[in-house]
Amino acid sequence: MTISIHASAFDVNSWYQKITLTFINESGNAVDMNHAAISFTASGHIDPWGNSGGTLKGNLPLTLNESSYGTLETNNIIINNSDALLLQPGERGTLSFSLAATQVPVKMSAITLTLSSSSSEDAESETPSDQETPAIPAADEQPAEPDVPEKDNDLQERGLTLNVSELNTASWYQRVTFTLTNLYAQAVDLNQLQLNFTASAHPDPYSPFQGTMLGNQAVTLASDGGWPIEKNTITINHDGALMLAAGDTAELQCYLAATQMPVAISDLSATLAHDPARQGKICVHFPAMTQTVALKPAIELLFPAGETRRFVGEWGEVLTISDLSAGTYRLTVPVLANDEMQIAPVESSFTVTLQSGDAAAQVQVSCLPIVRYASARLMIDAPALGNAKLTVDIADTTQADERTVTLIANQPQLITRLLAGHHYTVNLQPAMINNRFISAPIQLTGFIPAAAQVAEVAVAYQQSALDTASFVTVDATLLGLPDGVAPQRYLFSSGKYQYSLMLESGSDRQTLALRFAPGLYDVQTDDIFIDSVPWRCEQAGPLRLLQKVNHVALEFLPGVTLQVKGWPDYLAHGGVTVNAPETVSLYRDIPFSALFKYDGFDGGGDPVPAAEVDVNGDGFLDYATLPIHKTVALVRQIEKEAGRSVMPVMVIYTANASGGSALADLQDAQKLRNHFGNFITQCLAAQSYKDETHPVPATFVLNPDFLGALQQGPYGYTVVRQKNSVPVNAQLAAAIQALPAMAGFIAPSLPTFSDDLYGYIQAVNYLVRQFAPDVAFGWQTNVWATGTADWVLRDTADPVAEGQAIAGFIHELGVYSGEYAPDFIAFDKFERDCFSPDALAHYGWNATCWLNYLAMVKQVTKVLLTPAMLWQIPGGHMPTVEEGVSKISAAHFASGGTFFMGDARIGSDPDTLSLQLLNTALNSATYGVPTVGDFLRKDKGYDWGQMQALNLPDFNVFSILWGGGSTISITTIHSNGEDGGWLADKMVEYYAAPRYFR
Repeated sequence: MTISIHASAFDVNSWYQKITLTFINESGNAVDMNHAAISFTASGHIDPWGNSGGTLKGNLPLTLNESSYGTLETNNIIINNSDALLLQPGERGTLSFSLAATQVPVKMSAITLTLSSSSSEDAESETPSDQETPAIPAADEQPAEPDVPEKDNDLQERGLTLNVSELNTASWYQRVTFTLTNLYAQAVDLNQLQLNFTASAHPDPYSPFQGTMLGNQAVTLASDGGWPIEKNTITINHDGALMLAAGDTAELQCYLAATQMPVAISDLSATLAHDPARQGKICVHFPAMTQTVALKPAIELLFPAGETRRFVGEWGEVLTISDLSAGTYRLTVPVLANDEMQIAPVESSFTVTLQSGDAAAQVQVSCLPIVRYASARLMIDAPALGNAKLTVDIADTTQADERTVTLIANQPQLITRLLAGHHYTVNLQPAMINNRFISAPIQLTGFIPAAAQVAEVAVAYQQSALDTASFVTVDATLLGLPDGVAPQRYLFSSGKYQYSLMLESGSDRQTLALRFAPGLYDVQTDDIFIDSVPWRCEQAGPLRLLQKVNHVALEFLPGVTLQVKGWPDYLAHGGVTVNAPETVSLYRDIPFSALFKYDGFDGGGDPVPAAEVDVNGDGFLDYATLPIHKTVALVRQIEKEAGRSVMPVMVIYTANASGGSALADLQDAQKLRNHFGNFITQCLAAQSYKDETHPVPATFVLNPDFLGALQQGPYGYTVVRQKNSVPVNAQLAAAIQALPAMAGFIAPSLPTFSDDLYGYIQAVNYLVRQFAPDVAFGWQTNVWATGTADWVLRDTADPVAEGQAIAGFIHELGVYSGEYAPDFIAFDKFERDCFSPDALAHYGWNATCWLNYLAMVKQVTKVLLTPAMLWQIPGGHMPTVEEGVSKISAAHFASGGTFFMGDARIGSDPDTLSLQLLNTALNSATYGVPTVGDFLRKDKGYDWGQMQALNLPDFNVFSILWGGGSTISITTIHSNGEDGGWLADKMVEYYAAPRYFR
């Protein structure tokens, strides 16, 4: 009995890679692979937390064993299945796993197979090939003609036939051809045609697309983000009709990148935007309005296949919903409301059946009389109650509107959507505050709000003294606050009792002015800002007050210092630049605080600089060519015109984890030397711009994705944690010795660092403090550092635990420890606007996601005692129905700009948003809902009108830098899209009243 084993080609220089074994049964009998053992020796081991798969993986976890002999390890895999796992004669099966190397080049022995009922001689072994992965072929190297299609891939639907060329099921990267045949008796328009398919692969967006199906605009690619099986959509785009004649065929060639073996495609379908088989329509007649209203009439249409879409029309006009096939449709007319009015339908639902693909139906919508809303501002004016909380019941006399609201004494609260012209009463629920029984008077407070006005309502109350004979005299000691802090107000709460008192801030023992009812008390007080440092009083648990336990201690601890040197004493905003001269005019009249630029030239730290930026060939970037010189010149010109300080921020790589593994940058002696020399040169250039008006000449953001990649895949980086794994000292000294003479450069006496990852990080920190002592700097980490960013999407998200894990990992590396510690830490999201096709698979966040993200940031900064910069934040916004795509294209729809800067047009009603956005499909397996609209509704009434930027200091954030090379920023750099000035206008609004750190 013979089974041959074939291993996939692998990269001998890769520290972490996927290996696929293919087993071919060359005997005449079926072979049971259950409990089969696969053995080999290699300079690496199978990652037990890595991805494994294949047809022979079994339905139970693999058993993994390894024995180490220096850098070589003997690996043993046992396949486990709940019953027989048969490999039939002539068939092949696969098993894949992730190999983490202990050294490179990777070495691997022959692979042996031992069946549970036979010996290893039953299998032929093979040593994996060390050949290079084949290069991607140029687009013109293969003929455009499609391969012979597999019959199983044929699909005829609505008069179209779509097939795909024969696949190489064992290829990780291959060219495929989709062929569409028009079987209709008339021409069809291919503009906006969607090709849909499910595969263990996806189209490579960076490869060329060719063929007669292609329009004169780039295709749009979308994926549900599934792994390893994805649902893919290719949309054909043209600036007009793209006709395909009756009986003709059209082709589209592209490259398919696999996610697992064997590669397979299923569920092929082609959907025309205007299909001849879908000529049905439903005409919805909306009533005319006698006066102008901001609300737009809408219809929610449930299609026969179960999809729901929302359509918006105009009052007094007919909304025609076309391109419908035969079937039964259900229409729902929603109740429309804003703070001014409510418009409700007479009938809220209709059922329409189209008997054929060209049938038409009419629906007449009627509305009830408009209900006008009004507002009221309620306040309990009672200085003696301090900031106690009271609950009131508000109801109109007809009981058509009843609600319960919590008020804070002596603070007005706006109540909206009250029925205009109705008589309301305010009933104060009983409360015990400061040893007074507070209740509603016999004659309840009443008011009649008027439309388009705000009624000012003083809530009446009555009070009486409580019997305090059994209450406790309380002494308090406040600890931790610096001398000279003014008295502060504290709210003590225990069940139905509240005490709002002013206490002195000194450490002397003080007796509280009121006796307390015995019980367990929570204490609330505002943060006290002293020199931009928030001092917080956080209780470990409730305070117990009894007759014999009547002394409480309240401790204040300093929080994170938000003031970063060189930055303003308020939450700062910044944008991206490519050093274009037009930057000066684009930012004219727009207030902002910083501009960031990616430093270097190759996007990864230039470990091997191009000849034009390394003229003398010493391996280092030439001082004079560095981008910072142009960046500072632009910033200084903007400062001169605006009369406002602007900080240049340079994003610098000393190891490139954004482009893959950074191990080569650390372990390759020449690259490490060059990186050190480049960084020293960049530090000297930045420091050279220090002057009297710019004592902090620049800010550095270091090594995007490096810390995140280390934490996400720690096993691939195990080797550089070992002693003498990174030649830090030798290559730092070599760089110092080889650097040419330049302004400010004096070779220092170098400290000694450990020759490993830990020492490398300390050496990078040292270089900033040594050669750019006045530059502020911080390292960057990622929302996906703990493994995936999907945690923010979960209803069970635990941002504190995520933050604790990230902070613990960074602390273990010592990044923010020692005498060279950085000034801040930077967090990004994903450098694409979140509802764009590139980001939608995992980063289409709602408000709850953003709040989870900020809570994670707060926890990390709290543990590290370091303020945060939010960097490369997508600045796109969510357009309303009225705005549509007049300001921003669908490729840049995003929630980030709206969340941080607010949009009163949306408020708490997601249905005011563009239908194109709301109807955008999501992967239900990832998001739990099928559309963006459904995901936004999960926020349960979040008010998008609030400007969360004003709250960022509460999350220990000192700045937010917008956009990137492909993402909306304050102004455009052209590669990152346009937003019609939306974010720039928001900057004007914010800087009119910024959030100060005091």
